[in-house]
Amino acid sequence: MSRAEPSPPGLDAALAAPDRAALRAELAPRTPLAPAAVARLTQRLRGFAAPRTPLRLAVLRTYTTELLRPYWIFEALLEGLELELYEAPYGSVWTETDPRAGLAAHRPELTVVCLRWEDLDPRLAAPLQGLAADERRALADAAVAQLSGGLAALRAATPGTIVLTLLPHRFAAELGAYDAMAEHSEAGFRADLKRALAARLRAELPGVYFDDLDALIEQHGRAGLLDRRLWQTSRFPFSTAGAQAVARHLLRYAVLAARGPLKCIALDADNTLWGGVVGEDGPDGLALGPEYPGTVYADFQRRLLALQQRGVLLALCSKNNLDDVRAVLRGHPHQLLREAHFAAMRVNWEPKSANLRALAAELNLGLDAFALVDDSPHERAEVAAALPMVEVVPFPAQLVDLPHCLDELPRLEILALTDEDRRRTALYAGERARQAAAGQAGNVDDWLRSLGMVMTVGADVSRHLARIAQLTQKTNQFNLTTRRYGEDAVRRMLDDPDWLVADFSLADVYGDSGLVGVALVRGVAGAEAEIDTFLMSCRVIGRRAESAFLAWLLERLAARGLRRVEAQYVETAKNALVREFWSAHGFSAVAPGRFSLDLNGDWRAALPAAPIEVRASNGGGDGSL
Repeated sequence: MSRAEPSPPGLDAALAAPDRAALRAELAPRTPLAPAAVARLTQRLRGFAAPRTPLRLAVLRTYTTELLRPYWIFEALLEGLELELYEAPYGSVWTETDPRAGLAAHRPELTVVCLRWEDLDPRLAAPLQGLAADERRALADAAVAQLSGGLAALRAATPGTIVLTLLPHRFAAELGAYDAMAEHSEAGFRADLKRALAARLRAELPGVYFDDLDALIEQHGRAGLLDRRLWQTSRFPFSTAGAQAVARHLLRYAVLAARGPLKCIALDADNTLWGGVVGEDGPDGLALGPEYPGTVYADFQRRLLALQQRGVLLALCSKNNLDDVRAVLRGHPHQLLREAHFAAMRVNWEPKSANLRALAAELNLGLDAFALVDDSPHERAEVAAALPMVEVVPFPAQLVDLPHCLDELPRLEILALTDEDRRRTALYAGERARQAAAGQAGNVDDWLRSLGMVMTVGADVSRHLARIAQLTQKTNQFNLTTRRYGEDAVRRMLDDPDWLVADFSLADVYGDSGLVGVALVRGVAGAEAEIDTFLMSCRVIGRRAESAFLAWLLERLAARGLRRVEAQYVETAKNALVREFWSAHGFSAVAPGRFSLDLNGDWRAALPAAPIEVRASNGGGDGSL
C-alpha cells in the first residue's frame, strides 16, 4: 500500500477464472494484494453474471479507514455480497446515535466501530506503570462502563449487528520481556479490560460483539499488520497485508448475516483424513501420527475435532470399502476422529454428489449448509458442477497447509455457543437410534408411545435468548414465516409485555434433543394475537412435537383471555413441508397465506393427538401453563 508490490502468485489465473468460486480458489491460500491487483480482481468479479446478495455496512471510526474501502468491496464480492458502504465522518462515533445522522438513514445490517484504546480513556495512551493498582482498577471499570453506555445508545439507534474493535497497540509492552512476569503487566491489564468488556456485552447488549484484532497481530506480527509511515502521515494504521486481513476478518460477520453458517463438513478419507490409500497400504501403512507427514493429518483432525465440539457436524464421504475405513476409525492408534465423531457416513463407490445428497437427506440439512474437503481435483470438480450450492474447499497445494484449509471460511464462525451446539453430534446419534426403533415398531403410534417423550415448555425464559435467536436464524424447513431475529430483537420481545416468547425442549428414552422449538406471539396484551414465528428444528420432525407445543401455546393464550389468534404461512424455497400446518391444526384460511382461529370455539378437537408429556420450565421465566 505504501510502496509498489509485485503481483502475487495466482493473480493471472484468478483473473482468467470463469466464476467467483474458481477465482477464490486460485487466491487460496491468501497472499497480500496491492490496491492495483484488488482493482483488477474487483472488476473481474463484477463481470460475473451470478447474482449477489446486497448488504449494508456502516463504519464508525476515530482513525482513518478510507483505504480499507477497496478491500471491503473486494472481499465482499469474493463472498457473493454487493456492499453498500457508509463511512461516518472521521471522529463521529457516538453522534451517529442521533436519528438524524447518516447511520439511521443507511440502516446497516452490520456496523463496525473502529476505536483506539485512548478513546476509552485518554490515560490509556500514556504509560500505565505510573498508576497504582487501585487506579488501574478504577480506570478499567470506568472505561468499560463508559464504552458499554455508548454502545447501548448505538444499539438503540440501529437494529443490525454491531462489532466493536480496538486498534492493536502500536508499541511493544512497556516493560519489555519482563512484562510477562510483572505483577502490574501491561499486557495483563489490557487482557483483563477486554475480558471485562466482553462479559458486559454478553450480559447486557445482545447483538453487540467485541472482536479482538490482537488476534491478527498473532497471525501477521505487529510490523506485518501495521504501517508506521501511514499512521504518522495520515492516521491510517494498516499495511497492505493488514488492510486486507482486517477487511476479510470483519466481513465474516456480514457473510454470516447474509448466508448463514455452514452446518456440516463432509470429508474424504484417503489422503485427506490420513496420508495414503487404506485399501492398498492397509491401516498400518498410512501416514498418520507423530512423524511427518503423519503429523499434518493428525493436526488436521485436531482442527476438525475442535469444530465438531463447537457444533459443526462432521460427515464421512469417501469412495472406499467401508470395512477398510472402519478398521482405521476403530483401530488406528493415532486416529483422533472415531465413528462417534461423525454424524453420518457414506462410504461406497457412488458419485460424491449423490452421496452428499444422501447425507443432506439423512441429516435433514440443506446442501447449502455443507462444505466438502477432498484431495481429488476430479471429485471437487464433479461436486462443484453438480451441486454449486455446496462449499467446495480448495485443497492446499502444500501439504503443511492442510490443517489451516478451513480457516478462510467465514461461515464456520460462530456468534454464540449453546449447550445444543456442544452436543449436536450426540443429538444426531440419538436420532439414528430413534429411527432404528421406528423401523421395528408395528406402527407410528406404537413407536411414538415407546419413545416416552417429555416436552419442557417455557415462556419468556431470558436464559434461552441466545438459542432462540440462533433457531430463528438457522431453521428453514419447519418454519412458518422464516423471519430472522438477532439477540437484540429477541431481548426487546422478552422485555415487551405485548409479546410472548415461548420455547420447548424435547427428551425421550434416547436422550435430550435440547431446545428445539420457538413461538413468538405479538399482541398478547390485547384480545387478539398473531403468531409471528412458529418453528421447530428439523431434528425432531416426525414426532408430533409441533402439535403438542401448539396445544400448550393456545391453552396459554386462551387462559389469558384472548379471543382470536391470527397466523401466517410465508412460503420459501425450503418450507413446503409446513404449507398445510395451520389448516391441519384447526385454523381457517382468511386470505392467501393468512389464517385465523377462534379461541372461543371447539378448537381443541381439531388438534392432532401427540403422546407427549408436557412440563413447565423451572427457571429463567415463569414457564407456567
